Amino acid sequence: MALVFDKMHVIIEGKTKIIYENPDDPKTVFMKFKDDITAGDGVKHDVIQGKALVDWKTNKDIFEYLNRKGIHTHYVESPQECVSIVRKLDYKIDLEVVTRRVAAGSILKWGTAVEGQRFDPLITQFHYKDDPLHDPMLDAAYVEFIISSKQDGHWFKEMREINIDVFQELETAFKQCRIQLIDFKLEYGLIDGKVTLIDEISGGSFRLWPYAKENPDFNQPNILSELDPKGRLDKDNYRLGESLDQVQTKFEQIANLTDTFKDLS
Repeated sequence: MALVFDKMHVIIEGKTKIIYENPDDPKTVFMKFKDDITAGDGVKHDVIQGKALVDWKTNKDIFEYLNRKGIHTHYVESPQECVSIVRKLDYKIDLEVVTRRVAAGSILKWGTAVEGQRFDPLITQFHYKDDPLHDPMLDAAYVEFIISSKQDGHWFKEMREINIDVFQELETAFKQCRIQLIDFKLEYGLIDGKVTLIDEISGGSFRLWPYAKENPDFNQPNILSELDPKGRLDKDNYRLGESLDQVQTKFEQIANLTDTFKDLS
């Protein structure tokens, strides 16, 4: 029987999802995907028919894969299309945690990195989640100071460790599809007092660039020539003004890729 959401209490509605109370289980909530797409901290906004289904598929595939890999997430199951059941948060940590393998996007504007620069080891940055402030990045020295503190420092340490674990798992998975995971941003909360991966992971969460060569050489400081950024599959297509149909097509390609994750051990 299909869930009837117009009779359920809305806990919060965001830009791309609606969270509903679960009347049958106070420890979980329903996360329902929307067809909306935004960029520029919500300044740019459109609706793409069918996007909710595609994002839900990608998110389902990725979280089920991460759960199998032992990553601590909020994801429980998906009872029907466009809907997931997730564990209810005790506390949401208002940070976006960004991990990067290849320099692209905002890091090119405020750092010394050049496009295509490969980071090994991975670098991880924390951004305060606030659209009006454009999600400012926390100073790296300040983050290290917090981590060394006796109060909430372990939160930052655990978020960074989980981000790196998730990145490495997804990088390996996409590699089998000849796709390089460039970077991603994840979010966290506390559930039963434990730092937990939450929210969604879909086409708007990461950058994905196909390989440009049959046998790319990633053992060099800059790997831009080994990749095909113009063939990107992620939300940068929307940011750069591609048609909504083209954006949806690229998101569908991502969902087709993550569908193969169920065959990975």
